[in-house]
Formats: sequence, C-alpha cells, structure tokens
Amino acid sequence: MNIEERTFGQVNRAMSKLSRAGVVWLAVLGIGVIGVLDYLAGSEISLSIFYLCPVGIASWYGGRRSGILIALISTLAAFAGHFIDGQFFARPGIMIWNGFLHLGFMLVVAYLLNALRVRIESEQELARADSLTGIFNRRAFLEHLEDRLELAARERKPISLAYLDLDDFKRINDDGGHDEGDRVLRFVANTLTASVRRTDVVGRLGGDEFALLITDADRTVAESLVVKVRHLLQQAFDRERLMVTCSIGCVTFQGPLPSVDDAVRSADLLMYRVKSQGKNAVAFEVFDYQADSAAQPSAAAG
Repeated sequence: MNIEERTFGQVNRAMSKLSRAGVVWLAVLGIGVIGVLDYLAGSEISLSIFYLCPVGIASWYGGRRSGILIALISTLAAFAGHFIDGQFFARPGIMIWNGFLHLGFMLVVAYLLNALRVRIESEQELARADSLTGIFNRRAFLEHLEDRLELAARERKPISLAYLDLDDFKRINDDGGHDEGDRVLRFVANTLTASVRRTDVVGRLGGDEFALLITDADRTVAESLVVKVRHLLQQAFDRERLMVTCSIGCVTFQGPLPSVDDAVRSADLLMYRVKSQGKNAVAFEVFDYQADSAAQPSAAAG
C-alpha cells in the first residue's frame, strides 16, 4: 500500500467515525469557505462547481437526508452570493432559474453518491460474510479483532479471544456426508450467535474452527461467558441428537496488547493443547503481552 492509499484510508476511517451531525457541520463549514471564496472571486469566475465537495461528503458519510440538506444549503449560499455581489441579469427570473438548476444538479449528485455508497456497503457485507454460515468470515473477523484491540489499548481495558474447534469433524463428514457436516457448521454458528452478548463478535476462521471475540472482558467475565456458551452448545447438540463435542481455548489479554496474529496464535495454541489432553474441554489463560516478544502465559486453568 502506497502513501496515497494509506492516507486516504486514514481519512476515510476518520470521517466514518464522525456522527451524522458532525458530518453535516463539516459540510456546512465547507460551504461557508466556498461561499467566501466565490464572493471574493467576483462574478467573472464561478466557483459553484466546488459546492459538490460538501454535498458529496454529506451524502457519502451522512446519508441521503444529510446530502439533501447540504444541497439545499449550498443552493441558498450560491443564491445569496450572487445577490450580495449584485450580479445583473437581463431578467429577474434567470437568477431563480439558475438556483433551481444548481439545486437539481446537487440533488442528483447526492442521490447517486448515496446509492453508490449503499451498493458498495452491501457488496462489502456479502464479501465479509461466510458463505455457508452467514457469520463473519476469517478476514472480517480479523478486521474486527484489530479494531477492538486498538480500542482496548486506548481505553486500557482487557479483551478476550476464544478459539473453538469441533472434535473429530472429519468423522461427521465421513459418516453423514458433507451435507451433514454443513448442517452441523450452520447449527454451531447459529447457536454461538444466539449465545453471546450483542457487543461480542462471532466468526468462522475456516473449516470447523470458530472464534469468539469477547469485549471488555477480564478472565472472570470471559470464563463465565465461554462456559455458558459451551453448555448451550452441548444442550443444542443433545436436542438435535448430534454426536458432536468441541475444544475451546480462551485467552484474556491485558496490559500491553498483542498484534492480531499473536492474539490468534495464542488462542489457537491453547485450543490445541486442550485437544492434545483429551478434547471436549475448555482452557483459560491470561496473557500479559510483552512488546518485544510473543505472548507468554501468566496463568492457566482448565
């Protein structure tokens, strides 16, 4: 990624975090700046085309209503500029006609930009969803993990990551076929989604491996939630007469937080330790990450 792409990405993320009111006020400020420059340039040079910038910003980041509002304000600003400047028209109705043309053009731009944004977001959501289960795929989950790690670091709050793997999943595919295996995966995804808090994130990392991102959770909170999730999963398996068990490794990070790769690797290794010790169990650890090395366990329990 070059410098221009990185800079655009940073600006886009910053703008996306603004509230709708913040976007509107930013656009209004832009209209004010353009209006002043338009007035100073005089009647011989028109800067009306630059009103597209605040209209575009409002439509893209604030939604259709914000775009329409800024389109109206930009039209009033342009009309006021011509009136104050004392521009002479052969007929008085020409100024009004120009105002309607300005408004119509800005409204069309606002509508098209908003429709494009909605279409792009829809396609992005489809690309971020696991095609089989409908939950976040690996890429989307890791993006959420990166964002939540950054937020937890800023707020100095603990965060927990649970890595779940179905035991002997190959046997399910061999005995019942891939249709049965797909049914089990969808069933697990639905059960996990229904069992966690709204602030938590569920994703399928690939194959029969799932992950839970538990926000604002120390060891005690994470253990309580994961134990509940495992219990609900087992109850659901029993109701459906599914001979399925799972192994879970749950890691709580506190202090300096790890990178995304280190966080996933830590939970993955803990999950495989559970498998090596007999499967169908859950293990918890608290990692105090050191910036100059991989995460190291500071406590453990089964």
